[in-house]
Amino acid sequence: MRLIRPLVLLPLVSCIVVACGGSDSTTTPPTSTNKTVDVFTVGTTFSPSQLAIKTGDTLRFNFAIAPDGMGHDVTFTQKTGVPQNIPVTKTGTVARVFTTKGSFHFDCFVHPGMSGDVDVQ
Repeated sequence: MRLIRPLVLLPLVSCIVVACGGSDSTTTPPTSTNKTVDVFTVGTTFSPSQLAIKTGDTLRFNFAIAPDGMGHDVTFTQKTGVPQNIPVTKTGTVARVFTTKGSFHFDCFVHPGMSGDVDVQ
């Protein structure tokens, strides 16, 4: 009789241990739903020049030398809710995270008329 009871209890104990087992989600970092959107300087234009993103998303500006040999800058016309302006850059990438909802306009003051808009939802 002593042998039967442990054998009967073993499946029950196994079920309890499995049911009470912890999730490994505490050791696995959560997946980010934020995304990165690329903006390129093509000649004297931003491409794309009209963007829609969500709060927490990143705009990554990819700079290339303009046909006139100059670099580009990114200056946001709004004073609040936008990330820091980007100084004149000839080549490379600079990323900015948008944490505030709204519509934000940006210009390259090195090249008049070179502008873009980002709508942060």
